[in-house]
Amino acid sequence: MRTQLFGDIRVDSIPEYDSLIAPGDLLVGVTPEDVAEHEHWLGPRHVEAGTRNLKLRSHAYLIRTRHHTILFDTCCGNDKERSYYPAWHRLRTPFLENLAHVGVHPEQVDFVMCSHLHADHIGWHTRLLNGEWVPTFPNARYLISKGEFEWWRDAIQTGAVKAYRKLAWDDSVLPVVDHGLATFVEDDHALENEMPDEVRYMPLHGHTKHHCGLYLCSQSQDAIFTGDAVHHPIQLARPDWLNAGYDAATATQVIRNLIARLIDTTTKLMTAHFADPTAGCIVSDAGEVRFRFDEE
Repeated sequence: MRTQLFGDIRVDSIPEYDSLIAPGDLLVGVTPEDVAEHEHWLGPRHVEAGTRNLKLRSHAYLIRTRHHTILFDTCCGNDKERSYYPAWHRLRTPFLENLAHVGVHPEQVDFVMCSHLHADHIGWHTRLLNGEWVPTFPNARYLISKGEFEWWRDAIQTGAVKAYRKLAWDDSVLPVVDHGLATFVEDDHALENEMPDEVRYMPLHGHTKHHCGLYLCSQSQDAIFTGDAVHHPIQLARPDWLNAGYDAATATQVIRNLIARLIDTTTKLMTAHFADPTAGCIVSDAGEVRFRFDEE
């Protein structure tokens, strides 16, 4: 994704890695034959020819306002024990080098904002240093939904979620809390001192209990950062095709609401897992909902 400018706000995508995934492994019950019906508009950038596997990217967004440097979501992270999902296990990616390439070092980040507390969105909250997990962004405030944090805390303590969920909690959440860098906020929390610009959380519940996107606006130019509300552009044509999550009915309605709000407008959709260029607009095409990528 090229640098995006929204008035006085600059946004850069910070890539971690690209991947392929079978349709049914990403979206419950979806087959390669289902994907074939949409291959003509998605093209080879988003569907692998032949296999019809879906192409994805893991990336974060660096947001620079006139006042703050913000990182939204932090991908999988390096060195994390994730044997339950080999694609995330003990990664060694140049994520911090990619961040430096656009002119920012970890010490310069003011806020880390996260959509939810799944392992592939909080991994770079911490890094391994001398055998200990320490906050990667030592001068940042890590803004975490109070409801999201409490839901996962209680679910892990009571065993209401699978045991492997505790891995990311222990290595990517608790160290931030223990170092006093976590601030627990409401699901519509707005950053202060950004006027006349606006940067705030946006409730997009469903994938998790308190999953949040991000809304920003400057000089009447705006964008919505989806987090895991949408995983692949095919879902804009089929909002009922979902990644396994907390509440399927709510998650489907969130996608429908995004479509209704954004279709044929100039508001950008900044996605968490779409293949490069990752950003674009929702458009109507002969009565169908499509995603128009920024290069088109």
